[in-house]
Amino acid sequence: MSRSPLALGANSLVAACAAAFAQPSAADGAATVVVTATRAPQALADVLPHTTVLDRTAIERSQAIDLASLLASESGIQFASSGPRGTATSLFVRGAPARQVLVLVDGVPLSRQDATGQFGIEHLMLDQVERIEIVRGNASSVYGSGAIGGVIQLFTRRAGAAPQASARLEAGSRGLLHGAVQGSASWGATQLSLGVSADRDTGFSALDAREVGNANPDRDGYRNTSAALHLRHELVADHAISAGWVYSDGRLDYDSAWATPVDVQRSRNRKHLLHVAGDSRWSPMWTSRVMLSRQRDDARNDESGDYGFRARYRTDLDSVNWDNQFRLSDRLSLNAGLDHQRQRIDADDGFGGLYQRSREASALFGGARGHWAAHEVSLGLRQDRISGVASRASGNLAWGWRFGPAWKLVASAANAFSAPPLGYLHAPYFGNPALKPERARSAELGLQWSVDAQRLRATLFHSRVHDELDYDPRSGRFENLARTRNRGLELSYAGRVGRTELRGSLTTQRPVDAVSGAGRLRRSELLGALTLSQDLGQGWRAGLSARHAGKRPDSGGVTLAAYTVADITVQWDMSPALQWFARVENLADVRYQTASGYNQAPRGVFAGLRWRLPG
Repeated sequence: MSRSPLALGANSLVAACAAAFAQPSAADGAATVVVTATRAPQALADVLPHTTVLDRTAIERSQAIDLASLLASESGIQFASSGPRGTATSLFVRGAPARQVLVLVDGVPLSRQDATGQFGIEHLMLDQVERIEIVRGNASSVYGSGAIGGVIQLFTRRAGAAPQASARLEAGSRGLLHGAVQGSASWGATQLSLGVSADRDTGFSALDAREVGNANPDRDGYRNTSAALHLRHELVADHAISAGWVYSDGRLDYDSAWATPVDVQRSRNRKHLLHVAGDSRWSPMWTSRVMLSRQRDDARNDESGDYGFRARYRTDLDSVNWDNQFRLSDRLSLNAGLDHQRQRIDADDGFGGLYQRSREASALFGGARGHWAAHEVSLGLRQDRISGVASRASGNLAWGWRFGPAWKLVASAANAFSAPPLGYLHAPYFGNPALKPERARSAELGLQWSVDAQRLRATLFHSRVHDELDYDPRSGRFENLARTRNRGLELSYAGRVGRTELRGSLTTQRPVDAVSGAGRLRRSELLGALTLSQDLGQGWRAGLSARHAGKRPDSGGVTLAAYTVADITVQWDMSPALQWFARVENLADVRYQTASGYNQAPRGVFAGLRWRLPG
């Protein structure tokens, strides 16, 4: 790791500490509860992994429409996309690619079992999301395969005691039109929440004509229709059933470097996520949840021209989860449960490559959390069995020491694995049935300062991934080729000082191939972000968001240049029911790339109205 990023990190930590100690203040954030880190409710200040919560207020103040736009300013998270909104987007968390990061929606895992290694994060809209929890680092002992780099969970909106209703209408640059409505109500023991949204954007040309001579200069637009429904009914005291449905339909125009300027490329991705759950409190010591869920991801591509094709990739994931929490005393709690999945892929690559495959995946898991005096300990164990792949055990041991009223030292060690998708194993021409799961080991050492709503954390992390999956051009198929090593320092601060809310982060890391020492593609050694929200009084609020990514290698020996992009937002509460908002994205009109040859959005100006039922 170079000295300059570490020095910059140290200076930033000192500055953040100074700001924090200058004016400590109380706020509601001190009572924030999270469930993703251990599958059990915990106060945010007590969670041992580095965890962030973005609530509905933070989502609305950001004015972000989709998930990628919102998370781009979060600590340790980086994206790479091949053009405008809706194009294929890669996610990295502490250098771990999307294949090694688990994304859940109301507990339902997102999955694509094709050979892309992606899960379509670009099609997840935020209108019906109540909050987001981000857990960084190895979580395989809790969730199994695919959680090497961390877990991101979205929770959709729920009904409250009083009726709720809201609407949003927005327009702006590049032909953006966005509208959403949401409502909820309760009738005795029954609660219902429903929301829909629609979005269209004429976009811009995905390919950079300066680098790709045959780039199609037309605009590449995006359309999305999304919906979410949640129903809950309390049968008797301490026993309730619920059901949820989330839908997204994204349609995209895109560019191909292999096509001519007159060829047309279009894609469509439809997601259905459905779950039914039963929650029971059997005694003061024992609570239980059983959930049945189904996810369907249907992706289609249609390209014209000499190299044209029509392709479809449909993934179905049926799951059963049983989770039990046992509170033995104020100091000790246990959890235990099982997961079972049936994973299926039905694919046609458009060139005669047809395949249908399925497999079963089962797991038993358990854990314990305890605290004695100033010490906290968390232990997690999990055994996974995936048909046709292997049986794998995962474990995590974490320790926390509160050595002062506001200070906590955290240390952890864990191992993990990630099973190859069905497409990596069985896709015609380049699939490899002999692939082994990726294996990982990680360790962390963190220092946290937390007072009221202010939280400052520094985390040193080290991870190694063996048997990492990659495409081998020599054999023409996927192989267990790579060994990735990453070491880094992650600094983050979130808090409120007076009328100013501030979130900042700095990550220095070195994700490299452990054999050659070469940097891993599209992953920066330096990431930084700053988000500031200022209450101006009289119902006005202004915000600034800036993010920085250092230079990083890409395929073909290309080095992508570093970039810094800033956005500004403003909102005005015209009345208790009506709010006007506006933003300028990419304020300095920076030209940059996150994937070689593909443009990113230039400056854009957007404005809209938000209405909510006064309550």
